[in-house]
Amino acid sequence: MVPALITIFSILLFLVIVCFVIGFVIWYQAVPTKPVESYRDKPTDDPLQKEYRIFAHERVKELQAMGMEEVTIRSHDGLKLHAYYREALNKTSKTIISVHGYQGDAFWTSTQFSHWLVDFNYNILFIDLRSYGKSEGKYTTYGTLDSKDLLQWINYLIDRLDGEIEIALFGISMGGATVLNVSDKVPSEVKCIIDDCGYTSSYEMLKYMIYKRYHLPEFFLLFSNVFSKAISKFSFKDNDARISLKGSKVPILFIHSDQDKLVPLYMGEENYKACTSEKEIKIFKGAPHARSLFMYKEEYQRLVLDFLAKHL
Repeated sequence: MVPALITIFSILLFLVIVCFVIGFVIWYQAVPTKPVESYRDKPTDDPLQKEYRIFAHERVKELQAMGMEEVTIRSHDGLKLHAYYREALNKTSKTIISVHGYQGDAFWTSTQFSHWLVDFNYNILFIDLRSYGKSEGKYTTYGTLDSKDLLQWINYLIDRLDGEIEIALFGISMGGATVLNVSDKVPSEVKCIIDDCGYTSSYEMLKYMIYKRYHLPEFFLLFSNVFSKAISKFSFKDNDARISLKGSKVPILFIHSDQDKLVPLYMGEENYKACTSEKEIKIFKGAPHARSLFMYKEEYQRLVLDFLAKHL
């Protein structure tokens, strides 16, 4: 009897250890922010990706050549957060905060969706999310702590312009989730939000990715979340855009693609359904993740400009 109990206990202990090891690997792959060299300009045979990279590098050079003002603030937990501020050529109170996505920064991801707005007389704040670009930090928080940082950036702009300001939030992918997560918390100076391919929650996003990439069940994500709470100080369950959207204070434009393989369309549709404020949705056909502007430039720009003109 005792040897049998020892065997059962050993098997259970082994399974628990395996679960924690797999959980740690998932956390390590998903949360610690990797150097840009590990994911940019990897060799590819995809013609669309090659074409896009040429486009992106040209846009980055254009933005860098503008000599924009570099500004910093301190996060609630003491990190130095960095952004580039571009003042409109003609004085205006209309200001856009551009929020990049996963494995991006103020310049790189902004080339995918908001670089062109510099030509339309808006003040623009291109922010580096924590742990990206020139902002401090070690961990990608998938919009959880980023949403708190975004509220601080909003207050920075309000103070800078003495309250004479109208703000639009414009985010893509992880940046889209970030702007949606503050939709019920924004001050009156924020007039509207544009979300391009944002996901529902970090937990749902990671659950989708570990199944798609590794064919692992949600069960292992629970162990990964233990490491996230202990080491990176946030839980994957700490944010859910659908909860914020139920109390949304401002009009929101949702943009998605029916061929998004990273953030599937159903997440965009669930966010849209959850939103209780004035809302619009546009689903582009055939575009990969975060490439709607690249493939539908004129239609995308007209859509965004019309929405901004209506609400900002």
